[in-house]
Amino acid sequence: MKFLILTFLFLSGFSVFGQFNEKKIETDSSHIRIIKNSVYKTYTETYKFKDLEWYSVHFIKDTTRLNTEGWSIKDGKRIGIWKEYNFNRQLMFTRDYDNAVCEVNKTLFPFHELLEQMKTKADNLIINTYSKEFFENYVRFDFNCYAYDTDGYVGSWTEPIERKPTKFLFRYQVKLNTSEWYDEMIGIELDEKGEYIPNEGFWNNYGFENVKSNNKTFQIDKNKAIEIAKTKGLLVNNLEKVSEFLKWEKFKKAEFYNGQFKYYITEFTNEIKDIKDKGRSRIVYKYNVYSFDPWTGKFIEKKKMKRVREWEKNSGFTSDLLPDE
Repeated sequence: MKFLILTFLFLSGFSVFGQFNEKKIETDSSHIRIIKNSVYKTYTETYKFKDLEWYSVHFIKDTTRLNTEGWSIKDGKRIGIWKEYNFNRQLMFTRDYDNAVCEVNKTLFPFHELLEQMKTKADNLIINTYSKEFFENYVRFDFNCYAYDTDGYVGSWTEPIERKPTKFLFRYQVKLNTSEWYDEMIGIELDEKGEYIPNEGFWNNYGFENVKSNNKTFQIDKNKAIEIAKTKGLLVNNLEKVSEFLKWEKFKKAEFYNGQFKYYITEFTNEIKDIKDKGRSRIVYKYNVYSFDPWTGKFIEKKKMKRVREWEKNSGFTSDLLPDE
């Protein structure tokens, strides 16, 4: 969260810190970008012949004082170990993005033990609802959590909490056997006693499904799904046109079992362009979509869907998959 906010503030022309100034340097092996505003100096080195970027942030009041450092790949995904320091040169936390480990300096994080206790309660909800095997092999806590009291937001796993929280939100990644991790597939909201708070809002509770299968682990992956979809009409001459994703479909009811997981194979079939030199342009992407129950691996249905992208000078959006009637 903090990284995204900082990136936005550095890359936007104006921010709460004032207008930034930017310097670009090119070497034989890399592109270097240095951006300064009234609070931070950020240094990014992008390597020409490797899918790597080195990122560091220093405090502008004293640029010898490091704030953040670590590696990412060029699409912005962080890899390896990142470190964050406060202005007093104290290590705030170390986060290993490859192994999902985050160690904080507890002397600087009031109420962190309370946060850990609540996280254990959230973990147990997942284990008791599905299975320990599912939790250990298909679920990962990515330190995506937020804490609140009656006055509002008070901190997170990597931001010191200054007031005792009375509400906790935890977010978990989920994957299949052969897939990447999908962000925010399970979300849990707890009160000050660690009790689950049902909520019908999209951004709060999700990820608890009343699974009918006795085997409460995922039984599907891309290869299995493609083989089944081929019997339903999937053309696989060009696998670049075939993609996969896991999705949580929410019932929008304030209940514990509040939705279901579905796994999709999408086959790109066509695009319709309406590009304009002035005004709003539009592209409609067409797909055949094959859906599966990930708990059983059973095929559910095939349907035509579309994704719409629209843009003009100062605005634009890309939709989620929509029915194509």
